[in-house]
Amino acid sequence: MASRSFIQALASKQPLYRLSNVCTRSFTSSVVRCQQAATEPIVPSSPDDLKKPIRHSVRASEPITPYNMTIAKLLAAGLHLGHSTSLWEPSTLPFIFGTREGISIINLEHTLVYLRRACNVAREVALRGGNILFIGTRPGFQNLTIDAARQCDGYHVSSKWIPGTLTNAHQVLGRHAPPDPEDPGRPPKTYKPDLIVLLNPLENPIAIAEAQLNKIPIIAITDTDYDPRLVTYPIPANDDSIRGVELIAKVISTAAKDGVFRRKQLLDQQEKAAKFSRQQHQQRR
Repeated sequence: MASRSFIQALASKQPLYRLSNVCTRSFTSSVVRCQQAATEPIVPSSPDDLKKPIRHSVRASEPITPYNMTIAKLLAAGLHLGHSTSLWEPSTLPFIFGTREGISIINLEHTLVYLRRACNVAREVALRGGNILFIGTRPGFQNLTIDAARQCDGYHVSSKWIPGTLTNAHQVLGRHAPPDPEDPGRPPKTYKPDLIVLLNPLENPIAIAEAQLNKIPIIAITDTDYDPRLVTYPIPANDDSIRGVELIAKVISTAAKDGVFRRKQLLDQQEKAAKFSRQQHQQRR
């Protein structure tokens, strides 16, 4: 019934008012909270209000992590706005809350769930010493892609994807890799990423095809005009909002950074345990 009513709404260009009672209540409460925050006066009405802490500055100073991420933050970043219904991809139907004025509205409850799943994947890959590659080739995504990669000691591609980077790495990457100091005649070593975080998958079909050939998992932001089945871990969200894409990239990078930190702790503990066992072995002798 939900699919039939949604198709009828697309045909008549009418908004789909309800897909589930839980989604409606959650989405409505988030909108009401944002509207109440917008109606608050910017200038204090009395001198006593100046002594009170500023709520917005406190929230802005909080670190962005998968644990404190809420639907209200996703809504404020504009991640609920999809594309026009004329560009609608049918496979994104489970992620769509409804339509309004010819624009598909993404269900942010699904976005939050899939974002946390992607963060868990990035954390586990970093915990096991894997390489994470961030790809954001749009002009507005270059700086945030670089910042996200540097935060978790990862790698980034912020310009055009060179075909053959993964399938012909020895030819493409071998020109830029430094030679082996012990044996200059030996071809340089090239490493492939263990996880790819793709911020604009629609413009990078070659990168997705190469990752699939090499069996590399992909985390990607999938809008309502893109098939989420083409990537391993889709995140249904608006890929045109620079603020929203930056938010998702920061959250995933923070999760990967946590994995790197935990890996260092585990390695330090193993090193201390090995050192302690060697000392005990020497004392027994």
